[in-house]
Amino acid sequence: MYLIPITVPIFMDGTRPLLATDWKRALELLRDSLGGRYGPLVVAAPFAPAVESDQPLEPAELASDGIEPLPLFPRDERVRSFWRGTGQRVDGLIREQLARARVLHGTVEDPLRPFCYRALMAAVIAGIPTILVQDQDVVRSMRDIGDRSTLRARLATEVQAWAHEAQTRRAARAADLCLFKGRSTIARYGRLARAMLPIEDTSYLSHEVVPEAEVRARLASLTATARPLRFGFCGRLVHLKGLDRSLRILAAARSMGARVRLDIIGTGPEEASLRALARELGIQEHVRFVGGMPYGPELIRRLGQCDALLFNPRMSETPRMFFDAYAAGLPLVADGIDYVLERRDAEGAAIVLPRNRDEEAARIIARLDADRSQLVPVTERALAARLYHAADMWYRRRAEAIHQMVERHLRERAA
Repeated sequence: MYLIPITVPIFMDGTRPLLATDWKRALELLRDSLGGRYGPLVVAAPFAPAVESDQPLEPAELASDGIEPLPLFPRDERVRSFWRGTGQRVDGLIREQLARARVLHGTVEDPLRPFCYRALMAAVIAGIPTILVQDQDVVRSMRDIGDRSTLRARLATEVQAWAHEAQTRRAARAADLCLFKGRSTIARYGRLARAMLPIEDTSYLSHEVVPEAEVRARLASLTATARPLRFGFCGRLVHLKGLDRSLRILAAARSMGARVRLDIIGTGPEEASLRALARELGIQEHVRFVGGMPYGPELIRRLGQCDALLFNPRMSETPRMFFDAYAAGLPLVADGIDYVLERRDAEGAAIVLPRNRDEEAARIIARLDADRSQLVPVTERALAARLYHAADMWYRRRAEAIHQMVERHLRERAA
């Protein structure tokens, strides 16, 4: 059995467990790449009622999917309750799973309710091969978005950041294989790892990309006609994604004469306020709320109706959406967070906007609309990058690293 303790929630429809479609897709890709070598995947996570999800959901069942959800505790469990008994009960459930686990695939999340960290360290003690996955520099993100309004709030942020840092460093030293995403995460923890593989974290397959001929036809129409320059976004509509900033930037660019619009794919708690803001800015006719879509080729093709991905987040993060944009033949037009700079340096498929300087960003977009030839080379580079980053290619490399890690672990224990 391949055990995955994680904070990505299991949603319950009565007694029936459901997973977000993008998360289930990632689990299916992992399952298929491992070829049943370690048995079924067991996903141990907090749970919440299905009605609380703002994403499309799918059932996950051991018999049909080879994926067994294991609900651990309510997602909204208070930290105090976790330390007064819930944590010990969760540790017991994890120990039961470790008795039959052949690999533990863990992470460090939620440092004040550290069941993921404790599961990984328990697996190390039990002599089970362990993988540590960190898909962004969480400490930096905590400090980006932490409450700084009072001394007490600043201290609380620093305590969480310190706890996460300490747990991740211990886990990185202990794990047999570390999968890290982003240069800043690798710089922070890579030297501690016994073995490391950079994560590419993609979910589209090679045959699911938008055909090159369609991308080139779209690019030709953009440069040869006066139609609007169409930006796209794909993800949850939450404050940290900065979509309100994107709307203000586009409104400012339109006031400068730019012919631009935005298609927003996704749902979330900010949707109503974003719609209201679009009306307030007078750009509601130029912003299309597409709604949520299950993760898959239809979502990629819908994203392919745009010309570029626009992203103006409030914190440094490493979204999979960048690679989904490549799959659709879209370059990135995004604030200069670390991961955008990394993608620019690696693939050259990004136009970098000044971070948190919306008026300057609007001027760049207005110039981009006025001279659309700037989008030709970055679109070409997105096309060139997308097959290398396709999930079937990435998961093959990942599976090879996992197999090598397990074999090395077993040899060392035998010796």
